[in-house]
Amino acid sequence: MSLLSFLRTAQPFTALRFYGSLAVTGLIFVGLDAGSFLLRRFYPEGVARRQAGQRWLHALSRLAVRYLHAAGILDCDMSALVPLQQTVPQPLVLVANHPSRLDSLLLASALQGMTCVTKASIWDRGVLGSTLRTAGYIRHDTLLRVLGPATERLREGGPLLLFPEGTRARAGAAPGPMQPGFAAIAQRTRLPVQVILIETDSPYLSQGWPFLKRPPLPMRYRIRLGPRLPAPTDEASGRTLLAQVEAQLTQAGMQPPIAPAGTAPQGQSPQ
Repeated sequence: MSLLSFLRTAQPFTALRFYGSLAVTGLIFVGLDAGSFLLRRFYPEGVARRQAGQRWLHALSRLAVRYLHAAGILDCDMSALVPLQQTVPQPLVLVANHPSRLDSLLLASALQGMTCVTKASIWDRGVLGSTLRTAGYIRHDTLLRVLGPATERLREGGPLLLFPEGTRARAGAAPGPMQPGFAAIAQRTRLPVQVILIETDSPYLSQGWPFLKRPPLPMRYRIRLGPRLPAPTDEASGRTLLAQVEAQLTQAGMQPPIAPAGTAPQGQSPQ
């Protein structure tokens, strides 16, 4: 057994690895904000700034995920996203279940050019929120206030991610009721809806889980593609779309992942 493998698996080092990883990830987030500050100084408000912010967020998210995997904190299989990676950035409405605050980080690391509708309390923050605003992420608000910016981001050519539950699920609980905003966005833009299914055996950063409470390690994730559904054309097809997405995401939220077999975060092709 190599020294690295020993340090990743030895129980006496588990707490040290976990809390050390929180510190390192925090430094990466500081780097995110510092880079975003510079982007705002060099680019005027507009598409070029948002796209530069998206590239920066993607690069630093990849770094964070690779570090967490190397430290034995995270074991994530995103290999099923490769077909989607090969076509992004392209305008596409993405919907996913939301078991953890790590969901956005994982998907940002895998999908370049992605933006997301983000919880207002995170979007408004001075730390990290400034990075999300630079990258063109959208503040979660009423549908009327989200619809315009969401349409604009999709017309700029990248995918838009929404979590229809609106908030994280509690560990072991079924996802909450789905909000129909994604269907309205898809109908307005006439873009298909790609379902993304996130499976995890970890309760970390689920609803009610404290940031500093150590979970069992490694945290296992599997992210895979569900069906790609056509945009609705009227109220009836919108209700059908909502029911289809709700069934898919509810099933994924109750399904533990199979153990990933790789030694690196799968689904992150070199760039």
